[in-house]
Amino acid sequence: MRKFIIIGLCLSLIGCAETSSLNTKPFTDPQYGMTKAQMIALLGKPESIQIYKKTDETRVEFYIYARQYQSSQEKVPICLINNKIVGWGKTYYEDHIDQDDIRIK
Repeated sequence: MRKFIIIGLCLSLIGCAETSSLNTKPFTDPQYGMTKAQMIALLGKPESIQIYKKTDETRVEFYIYARQYQSSQEKVPICLINNKIVGWGKTYYEDHIDQDDIRIK
């Protein structure tokens, strides 16, 4: 009986362990004007990338990162135009994507 209790306690401790990827870095707010290389050095590889072509031919890139909270996570899009950060956040994303924009990726 004692062995079962010890095994149960060990398994419950293993279940509480945090599993995170070695390539994932904690989310830190970027700075305006950072280059793509600086952003990736600061935050690591993004979860996904969305690229749009605006009606004025401007190429807008959104790099999507996850910001971890204690029991949840939030997706944070970071916008780059001409290889420079111009803004980030869900509201920024929603305000800068129009129906007329063409999604490239």
